[in-house]
Amino acid sequence: MDERLRLKEKVQHGSAIFPINVYENIFVHENNTLLPHWHEEFEIVYLEKGTASFRVDGKEYFLGPKQFLFVNCGSIHGGKAEEDPEPYAIVFSFNMLFSETPDICKSKYLQSILERKVLVQNKFDDHCVGELISSIITVWKEKPKGYELLVKGYLYTIFYHLFNRGYIITDTTDREFDLKIERIKSALDYINLNYSSELDIDMLAKVSNLSKFYFCRLFKEITHLTPVDYINKFRVEKAIELIKNTDMSISEIAFEVGFNSVSYFIKVFKEYVGTTPFKYKKI
Repeated sequence: MDERLRLKEKVQHGSAIFPINVYENIFVHENNTLLPHWHEEFEIVYLEKGTASFRVDGKEYFLGPKQFLFVNCGSIHGGKAEEDPEPYAIVFSFNMLFSETPDICKSKYLQSILERKVLVQNKFDDHCVGELISSIITVWKEKPKGYELLVKGYLYTIFYHLFNRGYIITDTTDREFDLKIERIKSALDYINLNYSSELDIDMLAKVSNLSKFYFCRLFKEITHLTPVDYINKFRVEKAIELIKNTDMSISEIAFEVGFNSVSYFIKVFKEYVGTTPFKYKKI
């Protein structure tokens, strides 16, 4: 199974005693996209080379070589590869930086980020911060003895610079927008849990406590996809996993991931992947 992120993620990033992982394959190879998703962990995206675009809570960002993006806990985010990118995603739980005893680093700084009372600015240019992020990736790949100490040290140093250099947003008073994000997250969670069953827009709007019209408009505003496009892409990604990792027939896979017509599944698969599932299975 590849390392792509899920919606809402049930993935354990790292281990219980070292809850961090560095992912390299964050874009789906077949269509160069990362579907919008969210998780409770903090994330740092770093582009070693190439270009890519990302969307975080409805705002779009473009990354070039050596640039980075901070994704706050609970933010809906996705992306698209533009020009031969080499991306990395550092995903970690703040628990790895917290002490069991009363801790000023937690209470004065990090807890407020975890609870979204303050937010880290999503994108900015800072050579020092970029070098620290790159160092985490290098150490993670090489894993020298004691690398865990270095990784934690680099993370603490990054957050020092974020607070010290003014990259923390303290004005988070747009609670109305936060509520909109939470409602779309409810729809994403529902799709993640029920993609193999019949899904309709009325049900998703109801889950989000929105009218059908406003739900569709808000969903596209935040994810840059219509609900139908999102569901189809999500199901195709699940189908790709089954094609790669099981001996199921194409018909079985189509119904397993929620399509009620094999011909429609083939049409959608070809639209997103560029080839039919039958040809893809032979690759």
